[in-house]
Amino acid sequence: MKNALPRLRVHLQLIDDGVAPVVARYAAHIQCRAGCSECCHQTFRVAEIEGALLRQGLAQATPETRADIVARARTWSPDSRSPCPVLSSAGHCRPYEHRPRICRKYGIPLWHPDRPDEVTTCDLNFRGVADIDPELVLDPQAVWAQDRIRLRDELALGKAQPVPIAEYLTQELTQQDTPSCIE
Repeated sequence: MKNALPRLRVHLQLIDDGVAPVVARYAAHIQCRAGCSECCHQTFRVAEIEGALLRQGLAQATPETRADIVARARTWSPDSRSPCPVLSSAGHCRPYEHRPRICRKYGIPLWHPDRPDEVTTCDLNFRGVADIDPELVLDPQAVWAQDRIRLRDELALGKAQPVPIAEYLTQELTQQDTPSCIE
């Protein structure tokens, strides 16, 4: 899985590059900011490759932070609207550079290829916006979906069921979770 992380990072950069202009254009309608964790109180399920990236971030954390994240992951429950285990008590994502794709794009209007007639966003964002620019907001998401399919094919990932973030964080860290200078 470790050799797959550079390709995942290319995919994540594609998302970051597509989200930035939306945030810039609609800044007045986006409440996302450091410490806002409204969207982080739900069950996000991620693929194994994203779990490996999260575990890499966990391995790089200080021992105190790592222990806190693992403790929160062990008590996390999908039924309780518990906050994501990686959040600090102040609502900051501690492995921010290692966050999965859903966390990178949440907050802007999201389109999902399986539900093409539906666009969703955080309840705090885009209030009173009557019209959005589909070329800016939606068109890049089709590119992300196509790249996600290419990523799965290139890395032979298959279509495994995603699991909650907490499950990846409670697994024992291994040597492969520690980043090398080759990546």
